[in-house]
Amino acid sequence: MKNEIRYELPMFSSNLIKEPYIRFENMDIKIDIEGYDDEDNLNKITIAISSVLCFKQTSARFTPRLYDSYDRIVELIDSEWLKELKQINEGDFNYWKPKHYILYLDGIGMYQFIGQRFEVVNNG
Repeated sequence: MKNEIRYELPMFSSNLIKEPYIRFENMDIKIDIEGYDDEDNLNKITIAISSVLCFKQTSARFTPRLYDSYDRIVELIDSEWLKELKQINEGDFNYWKPKHYILYLDGIGMYQFIGQRFEVVNNG
């Protein structure tokens, strides 16, 4: 499977000041992350994934493969999960045109999303 880096966090997940805060709003998911970068600057971001069809979180202890997603959002191209969803309902799959995004945070684990797109808002 091919993956492409779409975004790199402005902080180290090993330097988060608290666990990420996840909000579910209709079909969207927002994740608030706060932590320090290598110059001890505090960064606060919100990752917003729109039109989420599926979501999965895996503990750091049970994450078998990182897909180069450590402190990054990567898009997993032609993932098995996408193929499975397309087989289940090809009509809706073609309507939503979902993508598979992955983010791994140190000591927390891996987040995976099947959604249309994401954006990052810098909150200071």
